[in-house]
Amino acid sequence: MDSTNRQYEFGPFLVDSSERLLLRNNQLFPLPPKVFETLLIFVQHNGHVLDKDELLNRVWPNTVVEESNLTQAVYALRKALGQRPDGHPYIETIPRRGYRFMAEVREVRQGASGLPLRSLAVLPFKSLGIEANEYFEVGMANALITKLSNIPQITIRPTSAVLKYAGHQSDALSIGRELDVDSVLEGTIERYEDRIRVNVQLTRLRDHAPLWGEMFEEQFTNIFAVEDSISEQVTRVLKLKLSGEEKKQLTKRYTESVKAYQAYLRGRYFWDKRTEEGMVKSISYFEEAIETDPAYAQAYSGLADAHLLLGAYRARPPRETFPKAKAAAVTALEIDDQLAEAHSSLAYVKACYDWDWSGAEEEFRRALELNPNYAIAHIWYSDYLSAVGRFDEALAEVERALELDSLSLISNLNLALPLYFARQYGRAIEQLQKTLELDPNYALGHWSLGRAYRQEGKFDEAIAELHKAVSLSGKSPLMLAALGRAFAVSGETEKARKILAELKKVSRQRYVSPYDIATVYVGLGEKDQAFESLNEAFEERSGRLLFLKVDPYWDGVRSDPRFLSVLDRVGLTV
Repeated sequence: MDSTNRQYEFGPFLVDSSERLLLRNNQLFPLPPKVFETLLIFVQHNGHVLDKDELLNRVWPNTVVEESNLTQAVYALRKALGQRPDGHPYIETIPRRGYRFMAEVREVRQGASGLPLRSLAVLPFKSLGIEANEYFEVGMANALITKLSNIPQITIRPTSAVLKYAGHQSDALSIGRELDVDSVLEGTIERYEDRIRVNVQLTRLRDHAPLWGEMFEEQFTNIFAVEDSISEQVTRVLKLKLSGEEKKQLTKRYTESVKAYQAYLRGRYFWDKRTEEGMVKSISYFEEAIETDPAYAQAYSGLADAHLLLGAYRARPPRETFPKAKAAAVTALEIDDQLAEAHSSLAYVKACYDWDWSGAEEEFRRALELNPNYAIAHIWYSDYLSAVGRFDEALAEVERALELDSLSLISNLNLALPLYFARQYGRAIEQLQKTLELDPNYALGHWSLGRAYRQEGKFDEAIAELHKAVSLSGKSPLMLAALGRAFAVSGETEKARKILAELKKVSRQRYVSPYDIATVYVGLGEKDQAFESLNEAFEERSGRLLFLKVDPYWDGVRSDPRFLSVLDRVGLTV
């Protein structure tokens, strides 16, 4: 292949020399011609020092140009590429000499039909000949997604993106177009007695061409071998060049017990519902999987995720949930320190509960290094970055999550969060309106939109949105408190006090965060009561204190020594 007709990969990027394109996770990054030529020289000489004179002669042959042209080209490249997962730039400056490109570059073969396939959706399998078993249909897809997500060369839609298609009647190509992927893997499962038959097909969307299909028939106890074979065939057909570690991860088995595996699949199925009831059910199944196989790292990771979300959703007290989440994540990593999910869960606990800010970031970076396709890690890391005031970086993380799953409600919602905390309320409102177009009954969307309207002083709109949030959430204390604060700051103090009374009454039956009560008091201007509740939130280590440094709720009291004391004790002093 001619050197002008080659493709190179590094990190999430693809450089196509013939088309003169730079893509990140299949998204085009336009570059000026000379900037692209500079990049192409760097990737073709990665790891080697390139002198400035050499670069000037290669990019501007037979032309007299100043060194500043090269400096500007390098600056543009650094801005486009961002940082490597370890936090260092892709282009290293060598003082008084030149530059060195610091990334592992792979040359990839270009297929006959153009750019290689860069994204894949694994759809929930369909049951044949047996009563529909949705948890297993989704579980089979989830197992393959987990295996393939460890390969950075291709973007895999997460389980949350495909979950809604379980039992769906639409054809795979229509779903693939909706998910905006290059290829779709679909399959059927037929179980009879102690045997299982699995049919799979991989299809390219742009020309509807079937790339590969195969039927597997095995003892049910050999289900792991079937998953390994499917994963290996997909990477072969997509012409993915795997490192030794990537090949090892592809065929890795976390348990040899089919019973434990089935319990784990049930746990993940209910966890993916993201409801309080689903979390509670998932815990019982993860515990069953652990009881069956005490060395099942993925089951411990699932248990960590379930306890973590119960705490993050404020369904249970933080001292009840976060320590359990941390213990399960630590155990998972003691068994297998390569689990991105467990690193991500541990990171969120360190941020939300331990207030170990440097430790949290280290764990988030490790999670994304292990699995750059793990959308949840990008979202949670974005929360962390917002909490410490690094809003541009937070936006970039959510944008990456949206690249993985553009229809995700939580990703679309979280894109507004850094904007809200950065006091860019107009942009936040615009994004939240787009989110609610995806699902008009999304309670968290109405809650977030109501908060943004309130900060803009649009109290009628805020109260209307928060009423919807309260109704759709079944009178969630979180939503009630936001409505109470809106009433308070709009001057409807009696309505605010009624909500305060209702929250205190509800707290006798279920958990209500003192942080939420504090926000209503601060809206009423009752600082003593506000700080009393805020200190209660501190004593119980409320997860909402994560955003104490940036939350607009507290803008009116930021100079108060009592507020500064809490901020200091949480470790967020400016």
